Amino acid sequence: MSKKLLAVLALGAVASMAVGFAACTPSENEPSGGDKVTVSFIDGTDKTTVLKTVEVEKGSTVEEYVPEKDGYEFVDWFGTPSMNHEYDFSAPINNNVSIFAGFTKYVEDDRVFYVVGSGTSELLFTSAWGDVITDAHKLTKAEGKNEYSITMDLKAGDEFQFALNSAWENKRGFGYLDTLELADGTAVFSGQGSPYDDSTKGQNIKVEYSGNYTLTLYTYPNEDYYNTSAPSYTEDQKEVYNLGLFDKITWVRNGDVLNDSVTITDYYIKGADITGWSDMYNLHTQMLNNGSNYTMSIYLNEGEEFMFTSRITKIEDGETSISVGSTYINSNNIAEGDASWDYVDKAAGTNLIAKAAGTYTFTYDGTNLKVAFDADEKPAAQDYYLDGDFLDGANKYGAFIDDPDSYKLVETEAGSGVYKLSGVEFKEGQLVLIRAYAAGATASWDATHTDYQFTYLAKNDNCEAESESSANIRVLVAGTYDITFDSYSQMITILPHVEAEEGDVYDIYIKGSSVNGWNHNFDAKYKMTLSEDKTTYEMTIELTANDSFGLERFAKGATAGLGDFINSTWLGTEGDANSIVTPATAGNFTCTTAGTYRIVYTIATEKVDFYKA
Repeated sequence: MSKKLLAVLALGAVASMAVGFAACTPSENEPSGGDKVTVSFIDGTDKTTVLKTVEVEKGSTVEEYVPEKDGYEFVDWFGTPSMNHEYDFSAPINNNVSIFAGFTKYVEDDRVFYVVGSGTSELLFTSAWGDVITDAHKLTKAEGKNEYSITMDLKAGDEFQFALNSAWENKRGFGYLDTLELADGTAVFSGQGSPYDDSTKGQNIKVEYSGNYTLTLYTYPNEDYYNTSAPSYTEDQKEVYNLGLFDKITWVRNGDVLNDSVTITDYYIKGADITGWSDMYNLHTQMLNNGSNYTMSIYLNEGEEFMFTSRITKIEDGETSISVGSTYINSNNIAEGDASWDYVDKAAGTNLIAKAAGTYTFTYDGTNLKVAFDADEKPAAQDYYLDGDFLDGANKYGAFIDDPDSYKLVETEAGSGVYKLSGVEFKEGQLVLIRAYAAGATASWDATHTDYQFTYLAKNDNCEAESESSANIRVLVAGTYDITFDSYSQMITILPHVEAEEGDVYDIYIKGSSVNGWNHNFDAKYKMTLSEDKTTYEMTIELTANDSFGLERFAKGATAGLGDFINSTWLGTEGDANSIVTPATAGNFTCTTAGTYRIVYTIATEKVDFYKA
């Protein structure tokens, strides 16, 4: 959630600005004499025009009325000239007071608002801070009125706002709520901000009391303004800082939560190179659910063999359980004769094969899979940096600022898309992640970047997630490590650093189509052997024509997870049988000539060579 809270950003000291307006004249707080006090109703547009004055008994209240102004619509009465706080007509009046009328010219609001947030209720769980926005998250607009409403379950601990999109534009949060409690005083909502947001309007709405609620957002777009004084304001992101002067959110609690059990099915891609046929659950591999369809756009290399598999998340009685589903999306889900076959082939089984390199867009409606293709759309060039709390000094998580050259990952070979940083020392418990910036970026924190954290890690026993709420990678074992990021699969590997004269720190296994069906099970018969001088790993194996395979490198002793996948980009120049494999950019090794071969991985050069046995 930290990423999305950063997206909320600082809206500046709006609350303090409101207090800064002088709401009274020098004599306003003085009683007018005797037991009477004066109430002045002021036009809030110019702050000076007196609409009406009334004298009331000291300690009593004043009756509100609806003023009229040609060409304007009356909104409400406010207690301050800034009109950020509605006036409380039930409060006793002990001094002279001014009340300000809010007027607006009606403008039809054509915006579409969605609820975005996170929590354990169904809508907010699926929202994941706006990563998924569906029709179910959409507020319904009343005909002819600027009123948007939504009825939904909310559970204690949920947080949300209303916004136009996942970028949180035109967001409406805690500061727009008209009340926070039930009539009996039960707290229902509170404000939850971030260190970068000190305004009430910029805070998230945090749920304190579970129930089924109907919330209504009233908008007055003619009175919107931009908080240009916010420290992080930019013209490019101005809509994030759009505020509504008169906008408000009302709510009604309809009763207890209607659906306390939430079951969600997600689908993830898995393939030969994209995940090494392992289940990787992250935003890169996940299809997005837009309410009626699952969709994904992803760059695939030519020849990538892949399919999609389901994953089930269930929340019941506040407990979350996750399991691998039994549904697969593959060639069986594309109808015969469908245009999708122009872009994919059917593999020997039921998997799919990408015909060419490019960006593929998949759409799945629960039964049928559709494929679109764009050969020209390619991932933007990026630079990758290691970051974390391992830096000395006060500037934690600032490697890009402090010493970018020392923490920049370097491409292992031009065009490989694999980036590496070797020999980094970590202490036990230190936190790390990889940050991607646009290639050549020189700005620091205000530069747009993507964080790659624990869900992108090829897991091993040396690392874990920082916590349930934070996805940074925690190093469990102190030591010197090599960090690799594969920009194609978007996977991180963190393995012990290897010097040529050392070497006994890896376990390397072969996996492939006919070798073991790409199903890695850490069986010794698939494991390479370390040479006596600890400079190479070797194995002798019989290969058949068209065998597709690769090598997977793990920290020594690993018995689970996903390793560093060694493929044809690692092909060396020393072997007398290197010609029997057909390399492809970031692709598997493919044997062209059946026979028995010795495979040699050299530690010092990180190259793989093939020799006739």
